[in-house]
Amino acid sequence: MKLTPILKLVRLSALPSAWADQFGGMALASVLVGAGYWRFEPWKIALLLPMSFGIYLGGMALNDVLHVRKDRLLHKPRPLATGDLTLTQGWLITLLLFTLGIVCGFAAGCGGAVLALIALIFLYNHLAAGRIRGVDVVHPKAWTIASVAVIAGCRAIHVLLPLMAHAGPAKLPALLSVHTVAALFAASVFAYFCLVTIVSLFEDSGGGRLALRIVSILLLPTAMLLPVWLLLRPGSADSPVLGIFVPLLVLASLLLMLWRKLDAARREPIPPKLGACVGAGIRGEALLMCGFALMLAHAQPWWGLLALGCYPAGSILSRWISPT
Repeated sequence: MKLTPILKLVRLSALPSAWADQFGGMALASVLVGAGYWRFEPWKIALLLPMSFGIYLGGMALNDVLHVRKDRLLHKPRPLATGDLTLTQGWLITLLLFTLGIVCGFAAGCGGAVLALIALIFLYNHLAAGRIRGVDVVHPKAWTIASVAVIAGCRAIHVLLPLMAHAGPAKLPALLSVHTVAALFAASVFAYFCLVTIVSLFEDSGGGRLALRIVSILLLPTAMLLPVWLLLRPGSADSPVLGIFVPLLVLASLLLMLWRKLDAARREPIPPKLGACVGAGIRGEALLMCGFALMLAHAQPWWGLLALGCYPAGSILSRWISPT
C-alpha cells in the first residue's frame, strides 16, 4: 500500500482539529477539579491524543468504506472509489485505527464512551450514505436531519472525553446538569458542528443560499454564548490579557474568516466554494477550542495555546494532503 492514498483515506489534514478538541477538553477538566470528583492528571493527554487519532481517523476511513458505491456513482476522487486502495485494505485500516482508539480509551478511563462514540460513527455513516436507486443517490430528509444531529453529537462527545477520562463516564450526566460551564461547552461544540455539517450537505450539488445565510447568523451566538457567560461570572477579569483579550481576539478571527468564506459561497454557491467553507469550519474548531480553553483555564494557558497551534498545522496538512 502506498502512503499517500492511506493519508487521503483517513483525511489526515483534519486530525489537528480533533486534537484541539482534546486540549480544550483538558482545560474544561482542569477547571472542574474543584467539584471534588477527581484529581486532575495532565499526563492523560498522552493517552487521549492517540485515542483521538484512532477514533477520528478511523471514522474518516469508515466513511469511505461504507460510502464506496456512492462515491463511485458521484465520481469522487477518493482512494477506494478510484481503486488506489481495495475495500479490504480500507476495512483493515479502519479496524486497526478503531482498535488503537479503544485500547487508549480504556487506558485513559473513558473506554465505554469511546465504544459508544464508535457506534454513533457507524450510525452517522449509515444515515449519510443515503439510498442508491439505479444511478442516483437519494437522501431521505429524515435521514439527513438525523445525520446532522448524530455527527454533531459525536463531536460533542469527543470533546468531553478528557472530562470523562477524569471523572468517569457515569458522572457525566450529573456534571452537565450541575455545572453550566460543562453543558455550555458541549452545547457550543454540538451547535458549531451542526452548522458545519449543514453547509456540507450542499458540497456535492451546490446551492443552499438560504441555509448559508442562516448559518452565518447562527455562528455568532454559537461561538460567543460560552464566553459571554464566563465574562458575567465573578473573577473573569483575573487575567485580562490571556483570559479575555486573547481568546476574544481568536474567536473574532474565527467568525470573520467563516463569514468571509460563507459570503463568497452565498454569492456563488458552487461545490468548490462550499467545500472551502466546510474545510475552514473543520480547521476553525482549533480556534474555537483555543478561545474556550483560554477563557476557562487562563491559569493553565498551554491547553489553549496547544489548541491554537492545531490551526496552522491543519492548514499545512490540507495543502500537503488535499481532503477528498
